Amino acid sequence: MDNLENAFNFGRLKLAREYCGLTIKEVAEMSGVTKQAISQFENGKAEPKVETLKKITDCLGFPRQYFYDAPKTNAILGDTYFRSLQKTTMRQKNSQIAHLILLAQIYTFLKEYIEFKSFIPLKYNHVNIDIEELAKLVRKTWELGNGPILNIIDVMERNGIVMASVFANCDEIDAYSQVQTIGDNLVPIVILGSDKESFYRRNFNAAHELGHILMDDDYTVEEMTSTEYREMEKKMNAFAGALLIPKEMYRNDLKGNQITNISLYLELKKKYHVSASALIVRAHQIGAITHGQYQYLMKQMSEKGYRKKEPLDSETPLTEPQYLKKAIEFLINEEYFTSEELIDELSLFGVSLNRDKIEELLNLEKSFLRSENLYAFPQIKLNKSLKGQCISDEKEE
Repeated sequence: MDNLENAFNFGRLKLAREYCGLTIKEVAEMSGVTKQAISQFENGKAEPKVETLKKITDCLGFPRQYFYDAPKTNAILGDTYFRSLQKTTMRQKNSQIAHLILLAQIYTFLKEYIEFKSFIPLKYNHVNIDIEELAKLVRKTWELGNGPILNIIDVMERNGIVMASVFANCDEIDAYSQVQTIGDNLVPIVILGSDKESFYRRNFNAAHELGHILMDDDYTVEEMTSTEYREMEKKMNAFAGALLIPKEMYRNDLKGNQITNISLYLELKKKYHVSASALIVRAHQIGAITHGQYQYLMKQMSEKGYRKKEPLDSETPLTEPQYLKKAIEFLINEEYFTSEELIDELSLFGVSLNRDKIEELLNLEKSFLRSENLYAFPQIKLNKSLKGQCISDEKEE
């Protein structure tokens, strides 16, 4: 739909370019518009003519209306925590952050119809944080018990964290997170990487990002040295280990067993749903093995090639975030919207996007919004009032 009553939104041109991972020079070469002109458009010093904007939008894959939208909500962005900061280029970071911004806008739109649980920050002493106690607080507050957490991604979604998979093929990015402030609400977002195609690594990385969300106020990335950043990442790993591998239970599992035998950790991998490497690190962290034993085990892991890919990794499918997909499917399958109407409503909300961009942002199958054969989630029970709809994790009887 076209409604160009608003002024040209120059900030969105830069966002769209960064979303695509392109430089001004590359857009200029692709579109035939000069670098100087594109720079002026992005900085609000000039407004492109219709034919000029069309050349640019054809390169970027965004509808013309997107550049005239007035968003209904504005977000205040917090720091973005990339696990592989040194390997991640500025272009990659900017592209992923642009994806985050659009994902949050779609999420805010969906909240008009679907009642997602709001994220509630935990109250704890931010000075001299005790990682073990923080992990216990999460388990107590979220009623997780004392045993293994079977699906940490589902747990995080159920507690108000927006989850998605990485938006582009980028092996350098394991996972990253950001907390946005939208209106009066904190909206934490976690993006999961390919995680070397390992379900077990993905669980650990998700818990690592949860640490960033819970301790977001304790760090300012721009002011950190590389050494401080590594120390922060080490602390988040310690939190993930404390959360997913409870100290008391794990100590009992290690007692009387061959603690320097890799096969023990590969077996426990099935129980705790984290990698054998993470289990070895955790055993050292809680003092169950000595530093020498830790080094011996890690040397064995390297010699067997397990540092890159462990046994069981190829046999267990990755766990994918579900809630945003379920929300879209519910609205369409219950015939509140056709695909076309959904796209129009998003545009009225100030988020005009083509189908392929929506599918990419929500990790939907390609052509999902064109297909009549939409996937069903029969295990999800949803109320049928349009406004204030609540996604439940109850199972069908």
